[in-house]
Amino acid sequence: MSTAIEDIAASIKVARIAKGFTQKQLGERVGLPQSHISKIEGGNVDLQISSLVEIARALDLELKLVPRRTVPAIEGVVRSQRERSEASRTLATIAETNRFAERLRQSYPSVTEVNEFQSALKDIQTINFTPETLKAIQQALQPVAHLKKHLQDLGWALEQKEGTKKLAQQIAASTRALRHVRNLQVHSIDRDSAHRLPAYRLEDDAT
Repeated sequence: MSTAIEDIAASIKVARIAKGFTQKQLGERVGLPQSHISKIEGGNVDLQISSLVEIARALDLELKLVPRRTVPAIEGVVRSQRERSEASRTLATIAETNRFAERLRQSYPSVTEVNEFQSALKDIQTINFTPETLKAIQQALQPVAHLKKHLQDLGWALEQKEGTKKLAQQIAASTRALRHVRNLQVHSIDRDSAHRLPAYRLEDDAT
């Protein structure tokens, strides 16, 4: 998939989510099945101009033909907007996850792993969000997202020792993953800073 197609597909997805449309809802507006919208957003189908025009109208986007020399700059802007949107969604997910963790802490005070998890959530917000770290954070939160989705089903089990043990394991797994992401970036920043430091001269130590 070319960079241009990838950026168009990403822009469509970002605009759809910003509008609050599901793939099915967008498809209904432009006369395409949900499966086709999914392929478009994944860059897995040749996008016809007519379909692109309809999608742009539905999402309040504007199509323009631009000189080739300006394409790199435009692609850079699109990527920047996409990254900002992804960062905003990740921060919203972190905030929502923290609220869920707070409910867990109050409901199951014996599961002390929740405190460590909330601390990791707070720390992860201070790192520099890159496409790689955003993806890693989403993956790190998957155990808790799974837990949140199935918490009602586990309600009866959580009253037993094995149930709370499973809860603690899921929370701890996310905590470790979040700290791993943060540590990787902190070490990366430290290495970059070390490379930028000027070399010491002997006379520097003598002063």
